[in-house]
Amino acid sequence: MDHDLHRLPAPGEDLVSVIITVYDVDRWLKKTLDSILNQTWKAIEVIAVDDGSRDKSAEILREAQRKDGRVWVVRTENRGVSCARNLGLSLCRGKYVYFCDSDDIMDPCLLEDSVEAMKKFRAQIAMFKFDGINEFGAPVSSFYPHNRYKRVEVLDRKEIVKKQIKGKIGGYLWAFVAEKRVYEGVSFPEGRLVEDTARICQIFANAHRIVRLPKVLYHYRLHKSSLMRKEKMLMDWKKALKDRLEFVSQAFPDLRRWAKVQTFSPLNFDYESVRQNLVIGLRSKREKRRLSRRPK
Repeated sequence: MDHDLHRLPAPGEDLVSVIITVYDVDRWLKKTLDSILNQTWKAIEVIAVDDGSRDKSAEILREAQRKDGRVWVVRTENRGVSCARNLGLSLCRGKYVYFCDSDDIMDPCLLEDSVEAMKKFRAQIAMFKFDGINEFGAPVSSFYPHNRYKRVEVLDRKEIVKKQIKGKIGGYLWAFVAEKRVYEGVSFPEGRLVEDTARICQIFANAHRIVRLPKVLYHYRLHKSSLMRKEKMLMDWKKALKDRLEFVSQAFPDLRRWAKVQTFSPLNFDYESVRQNLVIGLRSKREKRRLSRRPK
């Protein structure tokens, strides 16, 4: 592991640990790091877990670490995003934790708005809206149910779990900032995709209060490399739903029957993610045909 602990900001009441897992994203990584380091909330530590990248990602991370003492780079062999996230959680020292994907863009006020909202509403999680951008950073139209609210909402743990199961709240770790304590006892399942959905209700249940901000504070990048591996994704999606249902049945027994019906209802399927993936796939095929017709 490559790290220099003494260069990081000291742990403090308001320190935010931003965990970013990295694997072969050199095309977008610098812009993602810039969006993290240019946050208006300056009390941050950036734990960048390089999951065995084979491109120039490691070089970009080392340069960021050299220039900014808030960056801590940890390099491991390739073991998958769950292992990287678990490692990041074990190392972070902040009161608050945020997971940022290594090809996306954070709004400059994401951390400040979230921390201030948690303080104002005495909440342990601050959630916000997001939008989509393409590989060049241009806006992509999206219709995620997660974004369908217009005013500040303050919910308790049962309300947020019900909304998540019903498909009104996404299972995206980058869609909220949380106090570190809500991750106590949470370990992401290794070797699987959809690891966030598998544990999202457990994370929500560890909070007493959740505030939702009607602001777009995150820009989710859609590109060919982010396409779902269909067979693997479907299998792991089923495992994630099973994990979620088992947890809800134990933590909220009165919701068990309702949750079982909601979990397997076709109305709650993540159709927007599927639609986005189909659109990206079609664009990729058109681009390949266009390039193949070029004179050599």
